[in-house]
Amino acid sequence: MSIFDSCRLESSFDEVFDNECNIRSHWKEVIEGLENAGIKQLEQKQLEIDWRLEDNGVTYNIYNDPEGNNRRWNLDPIPLVLTQEEWDEVTKGLKQRAKLLNLIFKDLYTEQKLIKEGIIPAEIVFGHKSFIPEVFNFKNKDYYSLRFYASDISRGPDGKFWVINDRTQSPSGLGYAIENRLTMNSISNDLYPNIEIKKMAGFIEGYKNMLKTLSTSNQENPLIALLTPGPLNETYFEHAYLSSFLDLTLVQGEDLLVKNNHLWLKSLKGLRKVDTLIRRVDAQYCDPLELKNYSQLGVAGLVNVVREDNLSMINPIGVGILENIGLNPFMKNIASYLLNEELILPQIATWWCGQKKELDFVLENLKNLIVKKIDRTDNIEIYFGNKLNESQLLQLKEKIEKTPQYYVGQEIIDFSTTASFSKGKVEPRNTVIRAFSYLQNEEYNVLQGGLVRVSPSKDSLVVSNQKGGASKDLWILGKDEEFNSNNIFKNRVFIDSRLENISTKRAENLFWMGRYLSRAIITARMIRFNLKSMLNINRYDDNTNSKQTTKILNNALSHLTMCYPGFLDEELKSPLNEIISLIKDKNRVGTLSFSLTLLSNLNTNVKNLLTMEAWRIYEKMQKEWNIYLKREVLTNKDHINELDKLLIYLMAYKELIDESIFKEQGLILYDIGCKIEISQLLISKLRSLLTLKLDKLLEYDVLDSMLNSYESYNSYRAYYKSSLDLKNVLDFLLFNRKYPKSLIYITTQLLEDLKELPNEENNSNLSNFEEPIFKVFSMLTLMSTNKLLETKEDEYVYKELDGFLSTLSDLLSKTSEELTKTYFSHYNE
Repeated sequence: MSIFDSCRLESSFDEVFDNECNIRSHWKEVIEGLENAGIKQLEQKQLEIDWRLEDNGVTYNIYNDPEGNNRRWNLDPIPLVLTQEEWDEVTKGLKQRAKLLNLIFKDLYTEQKLIKEGIIPAEIVFGHKSFIPEVFNFKNKDYYSLRFYASDISRGPDGKFWVINDRTQSPSGLGYAIENRLTMNSISNDLYPNIEIKKMAGFIEGYKNMLKTLSTSNQENPLIALLTPGPLNETYFEHAYLSSFLDLTLVQGEDLLVKNNHLWLKSLKGLRKVDTLIRRVDAQYCDPLELKNYSQLGVAGLVNVVREDNLSMINPIGVGILENIGLNPFMKNIASYLLNEELILPQIATWWCGQKKELDFVLENLKNLIVKKIDRTDNIEIYFGNKLNESQLLQLKEKIEKTPQYYVGQEIIDFSTTASFSKGKVEPRNTVIRAFSYLQNEEYNVLQGGLVRVSPSKDSLVVSNQKGGASKDLWILGKDEEFNSNNIFKNRVFIDSRLENISTKRAENLFWMGRYLSRAIITARMIRFNLKSMLNINRYDDNTNSKQTTKILNNALSHLTMCYPGFLDEELKSPLNEIISLIKDKNRVGTLSFSLTLLSNLNTNVKNLLTMEAWRIYEKMQKEWNIYLKREVLTNKDHINELDKLLIYLMAYKELIDESIFKEQGLILYDIGCKIEISQLLISKLRSLLTLKLDKLLEYDVLDSMLNSYESYNSYRAYYKSSLDLKNVLDFLLFNRKYPKSLIYITTQLLEDLKELPNEENNSNLSNFEEPIFKVFSMLTLMSTNKLLETKEDEYVYKELDGFLSTLSDLLSKTSEELTKTYFSHYNE
């Protein structure tokens, strides 16, 4: 039995079947391959595709999605197939449209003849937020160049391709199209062994060369940066993917600064001039100095850098005006005026409501139209007239009549359908192609392929990844000219990945990741230990010492977390409730959940550096921890078990970070952060637990607690082979050069790590951040345990020890401050 159970002609055009239910000739080999494979093998290939995409971390972020931000990318094992003749005609149309949009862009920001001659109504341009007056009439006219263009196209009822949307602001999808092709290559020989298709390699190589030629610095390896809004952006995977694939530097606004009217990347070595910027941040958010002043995504002064012609930009600020669908009704006249040509690719019939005749037509035919706002920069308003009731139609009519110039009406048309594999069946789905072009030497080059998106259900007209749609690979049939694609897909050019060249944002994220991961581990251990101690108070006949020990431990926990007054509050009624607050309260600075929240943000920011195993471990930990936080009724045993699980996850994650990142990628900054935090928290515990003069029995319990909560009891026993003694414990934790968790051992490693950081001065003097650590090292080297424990009979605190530890803590804080000034804030730039 055929996997195509029937010929469906539910749409105006079907890609696979003609009007008489015959398979179109160019689909025959694909259909034959699918029929030979059958549903079971197709399911296996779908599983293989899913596994490969998951293994490569291909995701699509959905804001406020209950399934989580990182939604799995979906790829259909059945491609969309077109003939070379069909695509050649589409290519002509896309080149013409790109050229036309390029001319419109230049005109609207310079002479504005289209407005002056009455070809475009001024309201359409000036009423749209993507028209940016701040970039009007620059001296460098080449600034107004649409160098990268994406277009959404689909077939109309007559079988011809129509333009649905123009994407010029920050076109997405090329990275997903490349990954779709690479994934399909791995399974297509089994399903479609004899089909030859056009390759993407030539387009990608040309695009890379275009980026390099834009540089004015004449460097062999110019600094080309891709500006991303950050890890929460819906297509952040693609930003990270393309930066790696095209040898670009991925940056956020905080990585950059403007100085002397040039754009600079803040690296550990200092400032590096950016030659070319690929912009994936919407224009209005690119410069808080001249555009949206509250934006934290851009760089203050960026507009003036391009105004002074000191930066090449793809795509330029202001080009988003070309996405204005209010231009569509006038495109025919614009093409005639600027090109003296007819449009090759038709558009969906569109009526702008700013003209009385068109307004009347839209209002009279509201039931049969789609209504959209011409400006979709803030929120997307789309109304399907045939889906609205009478009351909703009346409300929409009133809205249009109030501000008609902001609305258009569009004809409702069916997209073409193509065979798609979904839930074990092959069914038709509405289909939209996103095609890509780049400009070089006044000529647009079109990708021989593209990103195909299909609707989530048979009857859905909404073709969107955000709405649950899937994707396909676009196959253009035909044999390519000989082209060695290995240079692109395998042999990457040398990338200068020296530590000094990594961005300060990455360095800062890794530094604080080390600190908060260490803080989370140490806090979880201490809370778990204290909770067990509280539960064991009544275990012994004489529990006086146990109560005192628990009180001292709880006070130490308040100091460790800095959640005051905490256990230091004499009126605290329920110590157990305080413990639970220290575990669960996300809004209380210093709690375990607060530290985990900050750690999650840092994990998101460095995710592209980590292995898939690290991603999975962290996501699983986060999921289980969130479930635990929502449970209200729990036993003490449950709390301890959850802390045990959390610690296992955190330690596994910590180990995977060490395997994921090498030193030149910034691992050394992470290590420095870990060591500073571990040292600070060790000092906090020593001050809280070991500076009090206690009777011998109580002292023994406290020393036991100190070693156990620091996971050092067995090591201490193996080294000393004697009963617990304050002098020995201090000597072990502070001065033992052979014990990896002692303060002198960590400090020695810190000194070595800090020496490896880039130093502009290149001299033998200690840097500002090395000096405090060297003082710590010197104090530890010159101090003796006996000196620290000197005290008078009537004193209740070891003052020498407390003062010594306090000074060490201040010096470690100073190290962190100086690192921040030098590398993260560029204090001296």
